[in-house]
Amino acid sequence: MTSGGNSSQFRDTRLWKELVQGSDQALAELMRLHFKGLLNYGFKFVKDEAFVKDCIQEVFIDLWHCRERVTEPAHVKAYLLVSLRRKIARNRRQLNSNTLAPLSDEYAFSIEFSPEWWMINEETLARKAQVISEMLDALPTRQREVIYLKYYQGLSREEISTMLDITPQTVSNLLQMAYGQIRKRFSPSVINALLFLLFY
Repeated sequence: MTSGGNSSQFRDTRLWKELVQGSDQALAELMRLHFKGLLNYGFKFVKDEAFVKDCIQEVFIDLWHCRERVTEPAHVKAYLLVSLRRKIARNRRQLNSNTLAPLSDEYAFSIEFSPEWWMINEETLARKAQVISEMLDALPTRQREVIYLKYYQGLSREEISTMLDITPQTVSNLLQMAYGQIRKRFSPSVINALLFLLFY
Protein backbone atom coordinates (compact mmCIF):
# COMPACT_ATOMS: atom_id res chain seq x y z
CA MET A 1 0.00 0.00 0.00
CA THR A 2 1.07 3.58 -0.47
CA SER A 3 2.04 5.82 2.43
CA GLY A 4 -1.34 7.53 2.02
CA GLY A 5 -3.03 4.14 2.22
CA ASN A 6 -1.06 3.25 5.33
CA SER A 7 -2.06 6.56 6.89
CA SER A 8 -5.73 5.94 6.17
CA GLN A 9 -5.51 2.41 7.52
CA PHE A 10 -3.82 3.65 10.71
CA ARG A 11 -6.55 6.29 11.11
CA ASP A 12 -9.30 3.72 10.59
CA THR A 13 -7.71 1.34 13.09
CA ARG A 14 -7.48 4.13 15.67
CA LEU A 15 -11.14 5.02 15.15
CA TRP A 16 -12.12 1.36 15.38
CA LYS A 17 -10.39 1.02 18.75
CA GLU A 18 -12.17 4.16 19.99
CA LEU A 19 -15.47 2.78 18.71
CA VAL A 20 -14.97 -0.49 20.60
CA GLN A 21 -14.39 1.58 23.72
CA GLY A 22 -17.80 3.20 23.25
CA SER A 23 -17.05 6.38 21.31
CA ASP A 24 -20.07 7.34 19.22
CA GLN A 25 -17.93 10.14 17.76
CA ALA A 26 -15.56 7.51 16.33
CA LEU A 27 -18.54 5.71 14.78
CA ALA A 28 -19.77 8.96 13.23
CA GLU A 29 -16.30 9.74 11.89
CA LEU A 30 -15.93 6.31 10.30
CA MET A 31 -19.30 6.74 8.65
CA ARG A 32 -18.40 10.22 7.42
CA LEU A 33 -15.09 9.04 5.98
CA HIS A 34 -16.47 5.97 4.21
CA PHE A 35 -20.05 6.90 3.38
CA LYS A 36 -19.36 8.11 -0.16
CA GLY A 37 -17.30 5.06 -1.07
CA LEU A 38 -19.88 2.71 0.41
CA LEU A 39 -22.70 4.46 -1.41
CA ASN A 40 -20.84 4.26 -4.70
CA TYR A 41 -20.09 0.57 -4.18
CA GLY A 42 -23.64 -0.30 -3.13
CA PHE A 43 -25.03 1.52 -6.13
CA LYS A 44 -23.12 -0.88 -8.38
CA PHE A 45 -25.53 -3.59 -7.23
CA VAL A 46 -28.72 -1.66 -6.54
CA LYS A 47 -29.96 1.30 -8.55
CA ASP A 48 -31.89 2.61 -5.56
CA GLU A 49 -30.05 5.28 -3.59
CA ALA A 50 -32.46 5.31 -0.65
CA PHE A 51 -32.19 1.53 -0.27
CA VAL A 52 -28.39 1.63 -0.33
CA LYS A 53 -28.30 4.48 2.21
CA ASP A 54 -30.57 2.50 4.52
CA CYS A 55 -28.28 -0.51 4.20
CA ILE A 56 -25.23 1.63 5.02
CA GLN A 57 -26.95 2.99 8.11
CA GLU A 58 -27.84 -0.54 9.18
CA VAL A 59 -24.20 -1.61 8.77
CA PHE A 60 -23.07 1.08 11.20
CA ILE A 61 -25.97 0.48 13.59
CA ASP A 62 -25.11 -3.24 13.69
CA LEU A 63 -21.46 -2.36 14.20
CA TRP A 64 -22.36 -0.14 17.17
CA HIS A 65 -24.53 -2.78 18.82
CA CYS A 66 -21.98 -5.58 18.45
CA ARG A 67 -18.82 -3.46 18.81
CA GLU A 68 -17.60 -5.35 21.87
CA ARG A 69 -17.93 -8.73 20.13
CA VAL A 70 -16.51 -7.92 16.71
CA THR A 71 -12.89 -8.89 16.10
CA GLU A 72 -10.77 -5.98 14.90
CA PRO A 73 -10.43 -6.40 11.13
CA ALA A 74 -7.09 -6.22 9.37
CA HIS A 75 -8.58 -3.71 6.92
CA VAL A 76 -11.46 -1.60 8.19
CA LYS A 77 -12.45 -0.29 4.76
CA ALA A 78 -12.63 -3.77 3.28
CA TYR A 79 -14.65 -4.91 6.31
CA LEU A 80 -17.19 -2.13 5.77
CA LEU A 81 -17.48 -2.86 2.05
CA VAL A 82 -18.08 -6.57 2.55
CA SER A 83 -20.54 -5.83 5.37
CA LEU A 84 -22.52 -3.63 3.00
CA ARG A 85 -22.40 -6.28 0.30
CA ARG A 86 -23.84 -8.85 2.71
CA LYS A 87 -26.42 -6.39 4.05
CA ILE A 88 -27.67 -5.70 0.53
CA ALA A 89 -27.90 -9.43 -0.13
CA ARG A 90 -29.94 -9.96 3.05
CA ASN A 91 -32.26 -7.03 2.36
CA ARG A 92 -32.72 -7.69 -1.33
CA ARG A 93 -36.23 -9.09 -0.91
CA GLN A 94 -37.37 -5.52 -0.18
CA LEU A 95 -36.76 -4.62 -3.81
CA ASN A 96 -38.22 -5.89 -7.03
CA SER A 97 -36.01 -8.61 -8.50
CA ASN A 98 -35.69 -6.53 -11.69
CA THR A 99 -34.09 -3.74 -9.69
CA LEU A 100 -31.62 -5.78 -7.67
CA ALA A 101 -29.20 -8.15 -9.31
CA PRO A 102 -28.41 -11.41 -7.50
CA LEU A 103 -25.10 -11.32 -5.64
CA SER A 104 -23.76 -14.58 -7.01
CA ASP A 105 -20.79 -15.23 -9.29
CA GLU A 106 -23.02 -14.04 -12.12
CA TYR A 107 -24.33 -10.91 -10.38
CA ALA A 108 -24.52 -7.66 -12.30
CA PHE A 109 -21.79 -5.21 -11.38
CA SER A 110 -21.84 -2.04 -13.43
CA ILE A 111 -19.24 0.69 -13.70
CA GLU A 112 -20.52 4.14 -14.56
CA PHE A 113 -18.43 7.27 -14.80
CA SER A 114 -19.29 10.84 -13.93
CA PRO A 115 -19.75 13.38 -16.75
CA GLU A 116 -16.70 15.33 -15.58
CA TRP A 117 -14.08 12.90 -16.79
CA TRP A 118 -15.63 12.80 -20.25
CA MET A 119 -14.77 16.49 -20.59
CA ILE A 120 -11.15 15.73 -21.51
CA ASN A 121 -9.62 18.37 -23.75
CA GLU A 122 -7.46 16.05 -25.83
CA GLU A 123 -9.67 14.27 -28.31
CA THR A 124 -7.28 11.34 -28.73
CA LEU A 125 -7.16 10.69 -24.98
CA ALA A 126 -10.93 10.92 -24.76
CA ARG A 127 -11.29 8.39 -27.56
CA LYS A 128 -8.92 5.98 -25.84
CA ALA A 129 -10.79 6.42 -22.57
CA GLN A 130 -14.04 5.60 -24.36
CA VAL A 131 -12.53 2.42 -25.78
CA ILE A 132 -11.29 1.28 -22.35
CA SER A 133 -14.69 2.06 -20.84
CA GLU A 134 -16.33 -0.17 -23.42
CA MET A 135 -13.73 -2.88 -22.81
CA LEU A 136 -14.43 -2.78 -19.07
CA ASP A 137 -18.13 -3.22 -19.76
CA ALA A 138 -17.30 -6.34 -21.77
CA LEU A 139 -15.23 -7.95 -19.00
CA PRO A 140 -16.67 -10.75 -16.85
CA THR A 141 -18.35 -9.42 -13.72
CA ARG A 142 -15.70 -10.56 -11.24
CA GLN A 143 -12.86 -9.01 -13.25
CA ARG A 144 -14.82 -5.76 -13.51
CA GLU A 145 -15.39 -5.65 -9.75
CA VAL A 146 -11.73 -6.30 -8.95
CA ILE A 147 -10.68 -3.48 -11.29
CA TYR A 148 -13.19 -1.19 -9.58
CA LEU A 149 -12.04 -2.09 -6.06
CA LYS A 150 -8.40 -1.52 -6.99
CA TYR A 151 -8.72 1.75 -8.90
CA TYR A 152 -11.80 3.41 -7.39
CA GLN A 153 -11.78 2.15 -3.81
CA GLY A 154 -7.98 2.03 -3.69
CA LEU A 155 -7.85 -1.41 -2.05
CA SER A 156 -4.72 -3.55 -2.03
CA ARG A 157 -4.63 -7.09 -3.36
CA GLU A 158 -4.86 -8.43 0.19
CA GLU A 159 -7.82 -6.20 1.05
CA ILE A 160 -9.67 -7.26 -2.10
CA SER A 161 -9.04 -10.93 -1.37
CA THR A 162 -10.38 -10.51 2.17
CA MET A 163 -13.43 -8.69 0.97
CA LEU A 164 -14.37 -11.07 -1.84
CA ASP A 165 -13.29 -14.19 0.08
CA ILE A 166 -10.82 -15.25 -2.58
CA THR A 167 -7.06 -15.73 -2.40
CA PRO A 168 -4.61 -12.88 -3.17
CA GLN A 169 -3.35 -14.98 -6.07
CA THR A 170 -6.88 -15.15 -7.49
CA VAL A 171 -7.08 -11.35 -7.26
CA SER A 172 -3.80 -11.10 -9.17
CA ASN A 173 -5.05 -13.57 -11.76
CA LEU A 174 -8.29 -11.63 -12.28
CA LEU A 175 -6.39 -8.36 -12.65
CA GLN A 176 -3.97 -9.94 -15.11
CA MET A 177 -6.81 -11.37 -17.18
CA ALA A 178 -8.50 -7.98 -17.27
CA TYR A 179 -5.26 -6.21 -18.17
CA GLY A 180 -4.63 -8.82 -20.83
CA GLN A 181 -7.79 -7.88 -22.65
CA ILE A 182 -7.00 -4.17 -22.51
CA ARG A 183 -3.30 -4.65 -23.39
CA LYS A 184 -4.39 -5.94 -26.77
CA ARG A 185 -5.11 -2.30 -27.62
CA PHE A 186 -2.92 -0.16 -25.35
CA SER A 187 0.47 -0.11 -23.64
CA PRO A 188 0.67 -0.56 -19.83
CA SER A 189 1.52 3.12 -19.25
CA VAL A 190 -1.50 4.26 -21.27
CA ILE A 191 -3.75 1.76 -19.46
CA ASN A 192 -2.71 3.02 -16.02
CA ALA A 193 -3.19 6.66 -17.04
CA LEU A 194 -6.62 6.03 -18.53
CA LEU A 195 -7.82 3.91 -15.62
CA PHE A 196 -6.80 6.73 -13.30
CA LEU A 197 -8.82 9.18 -15.40
CA LEU A 198 -11.84 6.89 -15.51
CA PHE A 199 -12.03 6.40 -11.78
CA TYR A 200 -10.87 9.77 -10.51
